[in-house]
Amino acid sequence: MDVLQAIKGILTSEVLVEVPAERMTLDDSLRDLYGLDSLGFVELRVQCEDIFDVVISDDDFSPENFTTLGGVFALVESLVAAKEKTPVA
Repeated sequence: MDVLQAIKGILTSEVLVEVPAERMTLDDSLRDLYGLDSLGFVELRVQCEDIFDVVISDDDFSPENFTTLGGVFALVESLVAAKEKTPVA
């Protein structure tokens, strides 16, 4: 699964960002360019958790990770990679 494209899809279809996915870049501000408010950030978190089957901890749900599209992408990609390396019991 292409993590970046899936996150862009979440932003356009679930969070209702009006910027077309093809115009989104990693440096784009989620608040300033996409207009996310507190509910939008929570919706993005929940959708990422559901789609990628990961848990975004409260520590990870931070401005460092949720300021730009690139921050969310890097976080989710690292969580997915960590999940894939974890042996199934």
